[in-house]
Amino acid sequence: MVNTKIRIKNCIDSVKCIHLNWMAIVKYILKWAPFSIIVGIVIGLIASLFDYILVLINDTITSNTYILHIFPFFVAILTGIIISKDPAAAGAGIGYILDNMERKIGFKTFLNKFILSLFALSGVFIAGREGPSFFMGSAISSFFSKFFSIDNEFKDYIVLIGAGAFTSALLKAPLGGALFALEIRYVSDMDYKPFPQVIIASVFSYMVFSYFRGIRPFIMLTSQTSWNFSLLPYLMLLGLIVSIFVYIFVTSYSLSSCLASYIKPLYKPLVGVLIAIPVIFLMFNHDGYGMLSVSVNYAALNTIVQTQLGIHDIILNLILIILLISLTIGFGISGGLILPNLLIGALLGNAVGLMFPQYLTIFTMSGMAAMLAASAKTPIAAIALILEISSSDLVIPITFSVIVSYIFTYGINIYTSQKACRIGDKVY
Repeated sequence: MVNTKIRIKNCIDSVKCIHLNWMAIVKYILKWAPFSIIVGIVIGLIASLFDYILVLINDTITSNTYILHIFPFFVAILTGIIISKDPAAAGAGIGYILDNMERKIGFKTFLNKFILSLFALSGVFIAGREGPSFFMGSAISSFFSKFFSIDNEFKDYIVLIGAGAFTSALLKAPLGGALFALEIRYVSDMDYKPFPQVIIASVFSYMVFSYFRGIRPFIMLTSQTSWNFSLLPYLMLLGLIVSIFVYIFVTSYSLSSCLASYIKPLYKPLVGVLIAIPVIFLMFNHDGYGMLSVSVNYAALNTIVQTQLGIHDIILNLILIILLISLTIGFGISGGLILPNLLIGALLGNAVGLMFPQYLTIFTMSGMAAMLAASAKTPIAAIALILEISSSDLVIPITFSVIVSYIFTYGINIYTSQKACRIGDKVY
């Protein structure tokens, strides 16, 4: 009888723990949700403007071939002048933000990064959008945090909200961009606490960007992708090959960055570009503006994903991409590293796909995800990103339902091992 009463009391105590955390819910509704929505909308507008100017500059370059001869030098000289006075605007941008989470980015630095990134991404240089977007997004989010009086203890949240939103817009990948921002900070962990804020801002930035710049994904698959279990050993082989090239790519990039650090910032980009000129012209002679314009339209990546290349083309492109990234971004040219990783991964997948031409898309997309996951240590974001840039039909509706249900059940969860409710001496 006594044991029965004790059991009943324990059950009643555990039920008492089932309650909504109204303070957390109200805080989201009154502060975090409005902040995330406004930041997302503003970033979507700025990202749309950025992409519009990017395309204009690229159209000018591609319609006037002679500009190719002077454009790399112009970008290098401009970059050198700016980063000699404002070092924060150099390179990919993500590393600087992760190393300076507590430091606010001024408007001048934001503007410098905006300008340098426009020219670096508009053609000639193969560079990813996510580095500059991560940098600029965090600056915009920090600026708006003043108006919402968000405490300084949430500085990390603020940075990731803007970084994820801008990345999601420019990559047209709301879930992948948000997860990338949350995963990139740690090697074997994920900063999960600001997930609702980051995903809300990312979705709104993506919707605004898509309204002005179109909803079409970067990779348009022309046929349905299918697979079978017999491919798994070869996909594992692809993962092993990718691992080798991650080592090669990271070593090359790190070595170039180290050597470049001994050159004065004013001359560093120009030195790198001068060495890279033969690489640029080899790419141009081999593929015209296709690969050199990949930062703008992703057309070259689309081709690699769905068109079987010869082994000589694959090897040549791998060598040229690794060299060009090391000599440009490694020497201070503004740009991210996601796109180079995707290109390398797609090329490696294309090579393994020589054995299975009918499954080419499976191998190239798997190579892209594997390369990004291994080099950036963002496995979840890599999977989501690859799925989104090829087709994003269901991401937005699913995300809206998930976030609303997640926020409005703060304090409730079905797995008792996750609970931290204390009644007396017991934790439920």
